Amino acid sequence: MRLEISYSTKYEYDPPVLGGLTALRLRPRTHPGLKVLESTLTAYPGFPTGKYVDGFGTHVDLVECPDMHPELTCEMKAVVETTAEEHVQVLRPDEAAVFRGESARVRLPAVAGLSATCGFDGARWASVEAANEWVNWRFTYRLGETDAETPIENVVETGIGVCQDFAHVLIAMLRGWGWPARYVCGYQFNADSEQGSIFDQAMHAWVEAYSPGVGWIGLDPTTGALVSERYVAVGRGRDYDDVRPVRGVLRGKPMQTQESRLHMTIIDAPGQQQSQQMGGMQQSQAFR
Repeated sequence: MRLEISYSTKYEYDPPVLGGLTALRLRPRTHPGLKVLESTLTAYPGFPTGKYVDGFGTHVDLVECPDMHPELTCEMKAVVETTAEEHVQVLRPDEAAVFRGESARVRLPAVAGLSATCGFDGARWASVEAANEWVNWRFTYRLGETDAETPIENVVETGIGVCQDFAHVLIAMLRGWGWPARYVCGYQFNADSEQGSIFDQAMHAWVEAYSPGVGWIGLDPTTGALVSERYVAVGRGRDYDDVRPVRGVLRGKPMQTQESRLHMTIIDAPGQQQSQQMGGMQQSQAFR
């Protein structure tokens, strides 16, 4: 499946800030099941100063804004092809160690009660998929109730959150059962019909768990379904902190507001396309 993606994020500062360096994890990278045909990243104001691949295999772009600025807008554009993976992925020893243990946002004791009452023994792969469906049933999706800093304990207590919260809960349950599980951040085209369109304001989060003899399998606790070719992974890590889309350093302590816009198109054949969009933004110098 071929997808065209445009994602923009804008930060406004009050008062304006002088200087800043931002690390952006917005661009997908070619890996099994995903081929990046083209991608660019633009920033206004400011300019690209470097790029690298981090220890988890995520592409990172660096943007510097040396002058006084009241806002920063970054836009990523890409064309990708997604396919079903056809080869077995071998779990490396370092991956087994990293993705079975606790991390800053995935604390196993927080979900001990859930694991004990969900009704699954956790020993078989069927329990992994059942837990994915169960988290979708057990928790309520509600924007604005949590943010990037909400601890997993609060999410378990209230039963309310968004995709990143549900990903942390499922990862904690799976790791508690001994399954290697990792956090995935990226883009999801979630229109249901050929004519449908969706307005979205954020990247999506889901989970990958390792099944021996098969490899990493994507699970989306927000929908309760397995990940399909409509998902485009950007970053993988232990939890949200490893794949935070925007991380930066500023001079001063301004009040900040942020908004994001996503536009995705599935291109099945010439003249046939399906869109998911929410506007566009200003842009400047580009990374390629």
